[in-house]
Amino acid sequence: MVPERAWPLLLALRSLPGDGALIGEPRLHSVVVLAPHPDDESLGCGGTVALLRGRGASVRVAFATDGESTRGAALSADETRRRRRSEALAACGQLGVAAADVGFWGLPDGGLAASTHEIVPLIESAVAETRADGLFLPWFLDGHADHEALNAALASATLPPGLEVWGYETWSPLIANRIVDVSTVWARKEAAVAAHVTARLAFDVEATLGLNRWRSIHGLMGRGYAEAFLAAPIREYLATAVLARDLPSAAPRPAAPGPGAPRPSAPGPAAPGSAAPSGST
Repeated sequence: MVPERAWPLLLALRSLPGDGALIGEPRLHSVVVLAPHPDDESLGCGGTVALLRGRGASVRVAFATDGESTRGAALSADETRRRRRSEALAACGQLGVAAADVGFWGLPDGGLAASTHEIVPLIESAVAETRADGLFLPWFLDGHADHEALNAALASATLPPGLEVWGYETWSPLIANRIVDVSTVWARKEAAVAAHVTARLAFDVEATLGLNRWRSIHGLMGRGYAEAFLAAPIREYLATAVLARDLPSAAPRPAAPGPGAPRPSAPGPAAPGSAAPSGST
């Protein structure tokens, strides 16, 4: 549940698009996608990744864990890890991300909260090496301890003040200020999700795709499929996260932006209308 004192800033973030429309593709050139477990990248922002790759943007996907604690898997942790890594590579391939641009950090599934000190330099390196202008990760109230741990690590990382953070949803719907129409790449997103065969031992992962159908109401007149995000420059994103969840770093380390600090990138051509547990899967 969102604390009452966080609502003013959350609603302010929702109105951040400036001169751009709320609906459209992000104008980003180099992106890092952080996935706590294999399948989060496909479920949360797979369609947007496919669109970004389709227009030539660089995308690196980093999996914090290998999902070795998948519920319902009658396999050893090593075998589960091997399968889920293989499936993650196949899923990323469906989205247009080459194996060379996929990384596995190998941190404990269900234990990221105790590994934030290891995650911080990994995030910093990924952003620096790719010169990323955008970072995607589960939003800070996504309802899973590993997902929230990535946000805690983000709050302690030293990153460029111009970096845009795009929080995506998997477990819990977010308060969206960006809607991306993914209808044209829907088959690719479905194929990416389907590649995560082992994840389906926990539950029917494809059931989460219903969220994308519902999101089409927000500006697409209920036609097609959409992904929703809470996007903002890193300082504003972290300030909102601190209010909502009291993350460890109440004073984010990125330097304060100057008077000309960038807003989140204006989306591309607008569509009709306006946007109004531990362990892995």
